[in-house]
Amino acid sequence: MDFSLLGLWNQMGVVAKLVVIILLIMSMLAIAVTVERLITFRKGRRRSLEYIATLQPLIGTPGRLHEALRLPESWNDAPLARVLSLGLSEYRQGLERLGSNASDTIEIELLGHSVARSMDRAKKRELQGLGRGLPLLATIASSAPFVGLFGTVFGIITAFTQMADPTKGGGGLATVSAGIAEALLTTAVGLAVAIVAVWAYNYFASKMDEFGGIIDDSTGELADRLASQSARVAAPSPSAPQHVPPLAGTVHA
Repeated sequence: MDFSLLGLWNQMGVVAKLVVIILLIMSMLAIAVTVERLITFRKGRRRSLEYIATLQPLIGTPGRLHEALRLPESWNDAPLARVLSLGLSEYRQGLERLGSNASDTIEIELLGHSVARSMDRAKKRELQGLGRGLPLLATIASSAPFVGLFGTVFGIITAFTQMADPTKGGGGLATVSAGIAEALLTTAVGLAVAIVAVWAYNYFASKMDEFGGIIDDSTGELADRLASQSARVAAPSPSAPQHVPPLAGTVHA
């Protein structure tokens, strides 16, 4: 009796073969999602950090806000750019609506809260987009062992059926070894698929948490920077300009 993979495949029943095919499809889906998300996360993080470096001098210098508003046209592939550009656009439109009331500190404070809420909603949308495909990985990770177990049950049924059939050896070990091997093989394939899917899911879940922290740091720094500029407009001071710390300085590439 041939116990190689090809030999076991030829000896498998119809149900066991269907189970293995389903598990192979699940593994290909998991690999496809993993590769696609890996490329997306790496590109998004790299472009977002580059956007921060480009935005810093524009926000740190008074009077260059209009230049920062034009950046998203070339940075639309950076998730962080889409969040911060929404905040900048909301801030500019708010100042235009306020008009002569732009020097009112209460109105400026309310505008700052509005900008922060807008960026928070944009952050949730971006994280939701980054998490695309992760529910599929979670489903594969949780269901693959049970799919393999389903094939195991039918393999054991085949083994006991052969044991009870006198025409197939009347219960000799050699007659049931194929059914037992079939059962173990489907279980092994199911566990292998689940392990890969769990690793990939946990990796991307941690990356999403990390990216959420980057967005929180950047949006908080931007909101503080806009508030300080508004305060200078509302109450101009003849004192020399102070050094402006880098935007989201806690973030490292």
